[in-house]
Amino acid sequence: MRRFSRSGSVHDSKTSASHQSAPPTSYTPPLSHAPMVNGSTGGGSQHDSRPASSTKTSSSFDFANRPPVNYPMTALPNSAVGNLSRTDQIVLRHFWDVKYDENKSRDLHFLKFPFFPQSPSHQDLVPYCEIYHLVKTSPGAKIISLGSANGVYIGFELFSGSQLHIDMDDSWQNISHHRVTFKQYDKMLKDPASDATFKSWPKPLTIEFLEEQYQRWMLELTSLCWDTAEVRELGGAGGVDAGEGSIDGDLKDEML
Repeated sequence: MRRFSRSGSVHDSKTSASHQSAPPTSYTPPLSHAPMVNGSTGGGSQHDSRPASSTKTSSSFDFANRPPVNYPMTALPNSAVGNLSRTDQIVLRHFWDVKYDENKSRDLHFLKFPFFPQSPSHQDLVPYCEIYHLVKTSPGAKIISLGSANGVYIGFELFSGSQLHIDMDDSWQNISHHRVTFKQYDKMLKDPASDATFKSWPKPLTIEFLEEQYQRWMLELTSLCWDTAEVRELGGAGGVDAGEGSIDGDLKDEML
């Protein structure tokens, strides 16, 4: 059984003393401070100064004289980002790129309704309630967010095999369908809300803190990290093609 242990030159003071090539007060290059075995001295070559093993094995590691390696670095913006230090920017960029990759294959949507009156009538609530029920009970669909942003919305995710189909009544006015994607890092920096958001965060930034923020953003599909685009097949004239941004299972503008 192999063990990692200090070299015998550390434990045997008599042996190390006999091989010491310079007084304690003299300066020797850093490599000569490696443990000496098999009678090697500090005055030898760089190869002789490496820790050696009396028996060479396939599990030996040689870290000496490694050539320099240039790793690609992501260029940071020259201008200040909020009140984030360069280290904070590196942490944020790393976190953001990971979440972007995690979310780019998700199929996210929300349907936005006009704000309810202060005392909504039954007719005001019917579209919201019926569409909520359709999404809630449709195979392959999951409601993930309910909120308000210039209106009231129902946010949901669609999965493979979704059978969601919503027929819109002509009396349901100003209901829009929006496709949701995770915002790219550079676009997020240009968001007018980003600067104030960064300044409100505790510093230095940590992955743990950003993960907490992300869990909140997941429940609010209009928050900083999400990009939305309206899909025109809802609320438009009949016969308009839904196109690439349509919800699986077709969202059509038809009579119930």
